[in-house]
Amino acid sequence: MEKVTFVKIQHPWQYDPYSDPPLGMLSVAEATRKEESHDVLFHDMAHQKELPSSEIYALSASTLEFPGAIEIAEKIKSTHPGSLIIAGGPHFDVFSEDYWKNAIRNLPLDIICRGEGEETMPRALKYAQDARGEDHVISQQGGLLVLDEIGMPSRDLLSKERYFKPGKTFAGGENYITGNSSTIMVSRGCPFSCSFCASPELHKRRVRFRSLEKVEQELDLLQDVYGVSALRWQDDCMPLTLKRINGLADQLNARGIFSRGSARTDEIKPGILDNLWYSGFREIGFGIESAEQDVLDYLHKGTKIETNKNALLETRRAGFKTRAFIMTGLPGETRDSAKYMIDFLEETNPDVVTLTSFVPLPGCDIYRSPEKYGVKILSEDWAQYNIALSRDSRVPWTHTIETASVGEMETNREHLKEYLFNKGKSNVAVYNADYTADIPTTP
Repeated sequence: MEKVTFVKIQHPWQYDPYSDPPLGMLSVAEATRKEESHDVLFHDMAHQKELPSSEIYALSASTLEFPGAIEIAEKIKSTHPGSLIIAGGPHFDVFSEDYWKNAIRNLPLDIICRGEGEETMPRALKYAQDARGEDHVISQQGGLLVLDEIGMPSRDLLSKERYFKPGKTFAGGENYITGNSSTIMVSRGCPFSCSFCASPELHKRRVRFRSLEKVEQELDLLQDVYGVSALRWQDDCMPLTLKRINGLADQLNARGIFSRGSARTDEIKPGILDNLWYSGFREIGFGIESAEQDVLDYLHKGTKIETNKNALLETRRAGFKTRAFIMTGLPGETRDSAKYMIDFLEETNPDVVTLTSFVPLPGCDIYRSPEKYGVKILSEDWAQYNIALSRDSRVPWTHTIETASVGEMETNREHLKEYLFNKGKSNVAVYNADYTADIPTTP
């Protein structure tokens, strides 16, 4: 029986490497387990530094993770030269099959899978048996998968002590109930078309849901086996999930689970906050992105500044903790963008702010057509692509915008860091301390 080892990359930008179980990879691992001729293992680079011997290794990568995946693949090839490496994930999905047929010749990869891994991975294993040693690209056949036909993620492969702990769900580690924290995702896709996001390309603006029966089975497992009482829902639009999975709100209420999730600001309409509270949600995150309407219009966000303000204020008044996701370096920004955002945050006072540097990631419309947005892409060296903030050093920009210089972009980022860290609102708790902006001298 051949061993298939799924390798989870250690993310350098993730302060807690165990806060975000790799549900996608674990779902593909579950599909692989159905192939009875393979023994499925899981290797976590966060604490398991030495790669075990295995006939087949499986890697997954977004664009931000791609350099790390290649580094691991090179290490595998040097230490286990007879092994085979299969790679998949969003970075492989957003480029064409022909692109990868050419690129794979210069990569330490044997098979590249494009599309949902639950469908492509079994075919990759079959190909590996029939034509081992030949580079190959496998693309998903047919339409998008029916989620009820996919097994639950293989959470038993995770370290129970590391991944299932109290205090990993809510801002500040707050616990509303005794028990462990974890994550869950019961839908795929988003119906919107934000120009900075690859979801419209990957999911074709379709949203697919699990049935209530399947969600109940997953909740049973999380509660009975892992002692979970607090959940972070990774669905893109939680009000939509509660609406489409009839009976889910009642299930969550009856189980006494407390949750954190995401919503669009234009979803906060009469009755929505009541339903979220009834369902056990106590923290809501909103993709605010920018405090300037022309920037939001560039992003095809479909929201208004006043709508964003009102959603944050109404959600706080209803008793929820609020989390604002914002970006800096966006097309359309000016030298005054940080000031506008700080004024917005002062008025709305979210409990937590997650600030990231905008990067034109492959798959999004800004990457495909940068000239439409006044953007110039400076590099396709994926090792330079980094959305995460660093407290003491700058991350290089991989693009320019027409409406502000690189120096002005950097000044905006530094002013936002200074504000968030000194206010104690950064989602990375260790950054919340006295900070003075390092203002660049270049124009």
